[in-house]
Amino acid sequence: MRFTAYERALVVAGRIARERKLPAQGHLSTRSTRWIASRLDARLDRPDGPSARRQRELLELEGFLGGLGIADSKDSGNAGHSWVRAMLIRITDHLPEPGALPPKDRHLARLYELLGREYVRYADWSTAAECFTGAALHWAAPRHVRRTYAQMVVLTMKEGDHAAARDGLEIIQGASHGPSAAFHRIAARILDPAPLLDANAADGIERVHDLGIIPYTYLVSCLAERLAADAQPERALGLLTAARARLAADRADDWLVGELEQAAAGIWTSLERYEEALGVALSAWAKLDAQRYRACSHTQRLSLWKNFGPTRRAALVSAVALGDERTVAELIESCRLQSLLGAAVEIEDDEKLAGSGFEFTSGPADADAEDPDGESAEALAPPAQAPQEEPAAADGSGPVVSSAVFTALNDALNSTLLHFPEPVSYQGTALLLPHYRTALPPKEAQGLAARPLDDALPEGVFWSTHIEDGLLFWFVARDGRPAGYGAQDLREFDRIKPVLLGLAGHSQSSERKTWSLFPYKRGPGDFYEPFTQLRSWRSAEEQIVTRTIGQLLPPPLVEALRRAGADEPLRLTISAARELTCVPWAITMIPGTEERLIEKAVLRMWTSTPTQLRRASRACGLPPGSPVPFLLACDNPDGSLRERTADSVVNEAAVLLTASGPDGPGTKDALLAALHKIGPSTHGVFFYRGHGVHDSDPAWSALPLAEETYVQSGELFGAFDDGTPFLPMPTRVILSCCSSSTASALGGEGMGLAAGAIHSGADQVIATSLDIRDASFTEAFEDLLVRGMLDGQRTGDHADLLRRLQLRMLTEWKVFSVRGEDLDGEEIRDPHPIIWASFQAY
Repeated sequence: MRFTAYERALVVAGRIARERKLPAQGHLSTRSTRWIASRLDARLDRPDGPSARRQRELLELEGFLGGLGIADSKDSGNAGHSWVRAMLIRITDHLPEPGALPPKDRHLARLYELLGREYVRYADWSTAAECFTGAALHWAAPRHVRRTYAQMVVLTMKEGDHAAARDGLEIIQGASHGPSAAFHRIAARILDPAPLLDANAADGIERVHDLGIIPYTYLVSCLAERLAADAQPERALGLLTAARARLAADRADDWLVGELEQAAAGIWTSLERYEEALGVALSAWAKLDAQRYRACSHTQRLSLWKNFGPTRRAALVSAVALGDERTVAELIESCRLQSLLGAAVEIEDDEKLAGSGFEFTSGPADADAEDPDGESAEALAPPAQAPQEEPAAADGSGPVVSSAVFTALNDALNSTLLHFPEPVSYQGTALLLPHYRTALPPKEAQGLAARPLDDALPEGVFWSTHIEDGLLFWFVARDGRPAGYGAQDLREFDRIKPVLLGLAGHSQSSERKTWSLFPYKRGPGDFYEPFTQLRSWRSAEEQIVTRTIGQLLPPPLVEALRRAGADEPLRLTISAARELTCVPWAITMIPGTEERLIEKAVLRMWTSTPTQLRRASRACGLPPGSPVPFLLACDNPDGSLRERTADSVVNEAAVLLTASGPDGPGTKDALLAALHKIGPSTHGVFFYRGHGVHDSDPAWSALPLAEETYVQSGELFGAFDDGTPFLPMPTRVILSCCSSSTASALGGEGMGLAAGAIHSGADQVIATSLDIRDASFTEAFEDLLVRGMLDGQRTGDHADLLRRLQLRMLTEWKVFSVRGEDLDGEEIRDPHPIIWASFQAY
């Protein structure tokens, strides 16, 4: 097919635009590059395409230039997808000779650098370092090789892999180039653990700026950290102050400035200069947190969340030390990612990617495929003809593809978009709000306002927690007014981590990799298996588990619980830290007593301020004397559980969706049709029983349905243009499956199935925090829950109902344990607390 004059002009324009020097910070694209990318994209969409060879060049140019504009629009997923496409085309078009090193290719090197910069943004040091290593291998100009190796070294230092950093440093050893020599000397001093850094250690740091803003910023950060460790905090603060002024003059990206502010906040905290620490920590918090609301994968958000943990710790420690209870409340709630899922990011050019000559599979990670550390399997299957980091052909002549390329594509295919949160305020205080307004573009910051935590707080006692680096920060309010705050070092509790790890083993949604507990090495006897050890009431093992958890209850809460009576229990709402979402709170022992939490309190679980306010804005009160209809049951729709007995109350639902029931199979289409016929916030009960499917990203956690269909928790946050929820929920919902709350992620944000049900119309939700067994007792307890929810006028709300049932189960647990009956058989017929205590009211 002929290559037209217009196509030649497009190629020439694209080649010229690609040669433009990219800025070190700020926007990557220009009006002209965006225009050229759009013309290339329009030409590629035409059915009368050019020849295969010319099409590949058009695809490559559009991938490079289009990715620049997409990255500027805060869509890291599609930007990475575009750049990976261009990279794969260049790799396959420029194959190395057998046994030779990859060919020099400046365009491929620039693509690696662009990708690396995005991963630096998300603090994924290892992937970013891999990208810059790939860039260094493909650059021919020595100055670019030195620069990219310097970036690789400093990011490897940030990752904490000093041995690899030393190996990388040897590559630029002896460089006569002034900035490279300064970088080598300073980095070598930082990596040398023996001597204290002398007064000349920072000499020449300003020259490193000529290597690039990334090596300069992170070398300053590493140097300041080393100076602080060498008991030279004032020198470290001076270095950071000068560097922040330099970045301000450069108009550097916020995430680079935030890195230095985070380092300064930690040093101010160590000096007990808490006012200075709090101010700079809040500024760093907003700058670093804002990056999570770009379109990216959950893995990237998790990396970024971990990176700015020191900022959260410094801010919370400072607020506690300053006695500022309002700020403590605001910051703990702010740690609970105040966001709702906006959408799964649509990758629109899969056909273009196929044009690179590679084949891929995509989709959310398989929750059933886990490595020994609990990591979910990657969603991307590397192409057979291009194994990661190895030649495809036996003679070594095939393409060599960095693992970072596949990581980037995997992240792109699993990208989601989160709505930017509205910061919270408490009693008129919203300290993060002005910092977020500074960190956001003016158009987004203009309408930003704080959501009042005061309006969302329930009656009774509210207890919120957040764990950072082994410190448990807590806040207690009573009827909306502050009643206490503080911090506990969890290292003081010998058994707390092994107990929590044991409980997490029974919760598919626990995601231990998101935890921020202290380092721990299992010792003799430090193994707790809740299913076995909780079966007997008052056994030594059961007491260790439940009393250890009880130690976390703060003094003001313990005092309030002791004063509560059996007839007038405390109404307690728990905002649990990420690490505590798998705790069976009902059977937790109250310190200094022989009573369980459920005996003294009506328990509710908190989601987040936006979700609570959304529920409060709806009028869901049931008219007096009105019956509660059983609208819909979706019972074992995929047929993976035991058949329910014929006399179960679940079979009385107006619509019963099962694997092959009278109302048809419980497919996704059937469930959607039934829910839309009911409508959102309609008075009535919806019951679901099945195997929960969990993913590291709570947006992908799902309820399996018939014919291999699923409802994902992210869909519960979606709505049509007229505001109707995509999955409208009636007022009362019971989710009986493994860890059906899907808890949360990162700081405890409510983005799972329970919070999604509330967002879609439910007022009362009962879900599980642990994986429950498919047993006859489970079915009997579910029937009690359904009957109680249907009898809503007599039983009160769902939390009161659940408390009455759990008190009954507590009594029966005691009786069966005293009799010595086995609660741990293959068929559980008796009230094992691992089942009934895992149900929670939301």
